[in-house]
Amino acid sequence: MIAGSRRLPVRHLSIRVPWHDAGWAGSVCDKPSANTSCRVLPRIAESKDDAAEECVKSRSFADLPPSDLPPCLAERASFMAPFPITLRKTHPYTKRNPESHGHFLPTRYTMRPYTAACVPFRWMLIEESAELVNLYDLGYQPDREPDLGFGTDWIQDRSNQLVMLDTFFGAVRPEESLCFFYAKDTPLSASARRVIVGVGLVLTVDAPVEYQYSIENPPHRSVLWERNVEHSIRPGFKEGFLFPYRELIEIANEQGLDPQQFLAFAPDEAFWSFSHGSEHVSHDEAIASVLSCLRALERIQDVHSGPWGRAMDWLDRQLNRLWRMRGPFPGFGSALAAFLGDGGNLVAYEIAEESAKSSSDGNIDPWPAFERIIQAPGTASDSVKEQIGEGFARAWSSMTAQRKELLRLLSRFSLTSDQAKRFFNRDGRPVSLDDASLIENPYLLYELDRMSLDSISVMNIDRGMLPGNAVLKAHPLPESSRLTDKVDPRRVRALVVAALEQGAEQGHTLLPRALLSTFIDSMPLESDCPIGPVVLAGVSNSLEGVVATAKMAKDTVGFQLRRFVDTGEMIRRTVKKRVGPKSQRHHGGNDFESAVNDSLGDLPEDSEDAEIEIKARAEKAAALEEIYASRLSVLVGAAGTGKTTLLKMLCELEEVEGGGILLLAPTGKARVQLETRTGVTGGLTIAQFLSRYGDRYDTSTHQYLVTGSPDRCRDYRTVIVDECSMLTEEQLAALLDALSGVDRLVLVGDPRQLPPIGSGRPFVDIVRELEPEEIEHRILQVDRGYAKLTIPRRQRGATRADLLLAGWFGGIQDPAADEIWNRLENEEINEISFESWSDWEDLRTKLLELIVRELDLASLDDEVGFECSLGATTHNGGTFFWRSRAPDAPIKAERWQILSPVRGADHGVANLNRLVQQTFRKSWLSKAMSHSQYRKIHLPVGPQGIIYGDKVINLKNSGDRQVFPKRLSYVANGDVGIVVGNYKTKNQKKLFPFVEVEFTSQPGHDYDFKLGEFGGEEGTPPLELAYALTVHKSQGSEFGITFVVLPDPCWPLSRELLYTALTRQQNRVVVLHQGDLRNLRRYASDKHSDIARRLTNLFSPPNPVSFEVEGVEKFLEEGLIHRTKRGDLVRSKSEAIIANELLAQGVDRYEYEAALSLSDGRTRYPDFTVVDDDTGERFYWEHLGLLHNPEYEARWNRKLEEYRAASILPHQEGGGKAGTLIVTRDDERGGIDTQAIADLIRDVLVG
Repeated sequence: MIAGSRRLPVRHLSIRVPWHDAGWAGSVCDKPSANTSCRVLPRIAESKDDAAEECVKSRSFADLPPSDLPPCLAERASFMAPFPITLRKTHPYTKRNPESHGHFLPTRYTMRPYTAACVPFRWMLIEESAELVNLYDLGYQPDREPDLGFGTDWIQDRSNQLVMLDTFFGAVRPEESLCFFYAKDTPLSASARRVIVGVGLVLTVDAPVEYQYSIENPPHRSVLWERNVEHSIRPGFKEGFLFPYRELIEIANEQGLDPQQFLAFAPDEAFWSFSHGSEHVSHDEAIASVLSCLRALERIQDVHSGPWGRAMDWLDRQLNRLWRMRGPFPGFGSALAAFLGDGGNLVAYEIAEESAKSSSDGNIDPWPAFERIIQAPGTASDSVKEQIGEGFARAWSSMTAQRKELLRLLSRFSLTSDQAKRFFNRDGRPVSLDDASLIENPYLLYELDRMSLDSISVMNIDRGMLPGNAVLKAHPLPESSRLTDKVDPRRVRALVVAALEQGAEQGHTLLPRALLSTFIDSMPLESDCPIGPVVLAGVSNSLEGVVATAKMAKDTVGFQLRRFVDTGEMIRRTVKKRVGPKSQRHHGGNDFESAVNDSLGDLPEDSEDAEIEIKARAEKAAALEEIYASRLSVLVGAAGTGKTTLLKMLCELEEVEGGGILLLAPTGKARVQLETRTGVTGGLTIAQFLSRYGDRYDTSTHQYLVTGSPDRCRDYRTVIVDECSMLTEEQLAALLDALSGVDRLVLVGDPRQLPPIGSGRPFVDIVRELEPEEIEHRILQVDRGYAKLTIPRRQRGATRADLLLAGWFGGIQDPAADEIWNRLENEEINEISFESWSDWEDLRTKLLELIVRELDLASLDDEVGFECSLGATTHNGGTFFWRSRAPDAPIKAERWQILSPVRGADHGVANLNRLVQQTFRKSWLSKAMSHSQYRKIHLPVGPQGIIYGDKVINLKNSGDRQVFPKRLSYVANGDVGIVVGNYKTKNQKKLFPFVEVEFTSQPGHDYDFKLGEFGGEEGTPPLELAYALTVHKSQGSEFGITFVVLPDPCWPLSRELLYTALTRQQNRVVVLHQGDLRNLRRYASDKHSDIARRLTNLFSPPNPVSFEVEGVEKFLEEGLIHRTKRGDLVRSKSEAIIANELLAQGVDRYEYEAALSLSDGRTRYPDFTVVDDDTGERFYWEHLGLLHNPEYEARWNRKLEEYRAASILPHQEGGGKAGTLIVTRDDERGGIDTQAIADLIRDVLVG
């Protein structure tokens, strides 16, 4: 090791690798162009040539000339190659700056078999090095760095490089350090969490390789940053293993499983240790990682055979070794830093070095050595003396025993310096939290810190509290800290909190005990925590104030975070008081029928259309009257029913307009649409609004907070919130907490869309609370605080086929809605078309052909036509993207949109975006990739290679961007726009160092994104390509034409996702489905409901019932489903009654919605089919509900005629040759006569 470096205590190693579909064994991918996951790494994104790689796909690197080797090789894509690979490395500045690097020659670098060329990028960054140098007292000298004549972020001098690299690799010890191979992105998950792909033991670490030079005694020298690290993973997996992720993709596809369940994620607490290429991994982080791997292998061996028992045995041995290496005080350095400041870690390393000389056992208490030093600082080494002087010695001497005990306690956990400081320094923690409380319950470190940006994990604390019997025996915890056993109330409470937080991420605001236990059992705990009913009853007192018990159905008990008790009470109280009998409703002399007619104009000339329009206007008038009168109301309705049209009418009422109107929405695009359609300006996203009042939105952690602050908005009498189905409980509660003096709060949305990303489903729950039980059977579906629009009027005439299909998945109560499946197969329909595909190549071909057809392009080479579809203007045969000159000039970025349920895989949005860009933007890509001095646009930026003219989406809320012309400089997460600059004109000497984007939410304004935001080894670029979006990202937006890609199987598919995907279009939707179209029908079942899967208790105790859905157990809220006694899920309560009566009378072999092929080739789906095996008679039962909607009635009459034509006649007529039809209806109250149903079954079916 070079002078100035330091030999640190042993650390483990993370090694980043790109996703590879052929197992990292030294070959090109089997499907190179389909691998978009590897492009998340900048060096691959910049150089990957899909066409070239396709020519050599699956070939071994050993058989390829250097010119054909893919860029992933430099990112360790061959770490399992059994053969050596030699490259010639050229310094990146040799061509860029020949004055300083012209003497650098291409240098041979050989990667030996089973090695990874590791680069710790963070250690090579000048900005990061300052902290590391200070932390470890390294001999890095800034004045050694050469003056290159241009700026650089990286260390250049050989000696400085070796100081950093020798220190880094010196902590990686052969036969001691584990190496964790991980990927930043895989096709198995859209999560940003790191995925561990393999684990081995470090066998060797090679010496550094210096560049070769053309001259002797060169003025400037450097070393290659890579160092070969040989690992122990070999075929057979005796000393290490790889996860079978490639095989699991196939298994998941075949069985319709969620592949993410089989992934081993790096622990969240170790996110930055699994970053920057290669990084140190602490013993604690390694333990957590190994436990994560063990849990994943347990799940994998249930579905895929392999040597997983051997791999788990090996991991068990490593785990035992890691616990010994960890020792009792892994946070000793951070604890000293909390007392001494930045030099604390250095003192800790000095003490560790001295301890290592006397004992190789990690089970050593370093505190006595520290006590000796601080009592006599003069006896310490020179470097320690610099950190500890007489001042610290006096401070230590005067410190109370309790303060010292707290510091010792903190050192038992693998905390960062900042985390230790937060809890040792009284100024950084709640006033009510004293040292004694922390010592008595160390789990408070997790509970009180869990909302921090760099929060302390519960696993971290649990490892410190239960480090193994040998450690605890040699170094017992303070008596007041010590756990009584593994179900000590303090531990149970912390794990319950952690489980409830996990549940909240999945949408639940409370959990029953059984599900709570499942969450805890799935945690990577070294010591289990069995929380049976007796255990939870025994710790009930300790839960108070943090976790509340909540009533569930059937006298069972659930558990809920106090946070959700408070948010629930805020929402519940507001709704009940504003809609309750004491609320003072608004009365005025408005003629609501006239207001509707004045706004909509003349009736259609067609008499049938006029009849429908009259009914649509009648329901609008009734709805308008209710949302005007009520202090809180929900306005619901499917796409195209006119919700925003109605809101415009409300805003135009004199009393409403005069009191001030505030428009709010979850997304920027939804805000703009609301403003545009109501004509009211000044709308805000909810995050924007809450940031202004009482710090109710934390911009760093993105938390929505109920603060109770008196800083509230009092400026508006009417507040309208659109797209409420996207709101979490925390968002809605924070919003209600921030409002005051509001006379009229209108919550608008479609409860059948996807639920929010996060906790609860408050809009659905409020709608359920305010919706009378029989409302579906009223002609005007309006009640106190509730208004529903039911008649689609997006286009005049009959209901559009696309919306009818969406209604099938949205639970529409239409007795003949199943006709849509015949129409789709047998008719050409203007607003919807279907295209089947089999595999990626088929999808690729058909999607491109459909884009050409739907956008009216001349061919796949019609780049001009394609770019004009996005708003480009033409000049001299070329296209240009200019900012819209008029502030209200719409840009065309939302004329069309591709949608997919997933981000990864062939059919995911990442791959589809690349396909579109590579196909239709070839000319501009060529210009962007030119290194000519005359290049007029920027090189491609970011992992996706974004260029001038690309359609992009913004990925995070930002309120401080440069914008021109000046305006509120806020751009919201999810805003879509076009890159309109920078384009270098003849008057411009050079390109500006930023990308300019005009968003559809703010036409006429350019937002600047600095080029530096797109580079670097880590971090998320602020923009992504947006030709294709996930369905979740599209929520709140509308597009002219949509192309919806639906793979089969696809684990994220749900009835709400399909409904949302099929309601994003204004004009037409093209559905590209894999396999048989009718396979999609199954997703109409409640079994595939995301909304019903969530457990909440806003207005009533939840009652989760268990179902097996495609081999996976799921819990669904019984109040949101209709279940028969036989266990079938049906569409309505009336159907459930019929099924139960069939069962009661012994007719137990009925089928629900079974396909019936009619004689004319059509297929229908009767509610119930009963076949008498003895007589051969067939009975078909249709339950109609009420036919108050004229279109429903017309569709039923057509269906009835189809039955007659097929010789299936009503039972009153004695039946027909092909079967007997039984028809029932609800009464006017929406009910059903159970006795009449029983009599009918007995008379017709049982006889």
